[in-house]
Amino acid sequence: MVIWAIARRELLSQFTTPLAWLVLAAWTFVTNLAFVVALPGEDAYSPLPLYMESLRTGHMVLLLLAPALTMNSFASEHQQGTMQLLLTTPVSELQLIAGKYLAAVALFLVLVAATLVQPAVLWFVSDLGGMHLFSGYLGLVLLCLFLAALGIWISLLALNPVAAYVITFGLLLGLALLGLLAEDDAGSAAEVFAALGRGFGLGPRFAGFVRGMPRLADIAWFLAMALGCLILAHGSLRARRTHG
Repeated sequence: MVIWAIARRELLSQFTTPLAWLVLAAWTFVTNLAFVVALPGEDAYSPLPLYMESLRTGHMVLLLLAPALTMNSFASEHQQGTMQLLLTTPVSELQLIAGKYLAAVALFLVLVAATLVQPAVLWFVSDLGGMHLFSGYLGLVLLCLFLAALGIWISLLALNPVAAYVITFGLLLGLALLGLLAEDDAGSAAEVFAALGRGFGLGPRFAGFVRGMPRLADIAWFLAMALGCLILAHGSLRARRTHG
């Protein structure tokens, strides 16, 4: 299958360089550190399962690490001068985008899987909180689907991996900062920004998953954003192939 062949090539390319391993090491260190810090003292009580603090921290760390996993998808083809060769291969735009996206999602899911050791440890000593477990990981997976799609699109537009990283991180930082405005209701101008923050801010969209109360609107938002980025990437690739 062409899509799988493209995805396999991308995965082999990622894991034969230090970058993917460095990202995995940084992710594992930070999320496990957040888990250890969240451990309560003797008389302390945590209203949420302890792994939820790790997932909440993880969603913020992903904003920094995610662009590193996707920046080479197409931008490295530009930098190495192989983009024209790629465009002339007998592979459709949909297959190229789908293959690159599948590889990026697989990389993100490796990061998600690395955190499963935390609920596995807690399973022996406490109640995992089934709904919290499902909700937290559902939110993290949906976030990964969006980050992978955004990174693929920006990597296609950028001329080198560094530019792809900077632009992707800038957009994600903007969405994160926009979420901080969701609580500001002072004045009519602030209400507009608060509405934008609630609609497009990553924090408010992810918060329901952390609380164990995922909303259908938030699930649809992440899926729609991922699909929108993939559609834009497909359109950009088709235009590049058509016009050279």
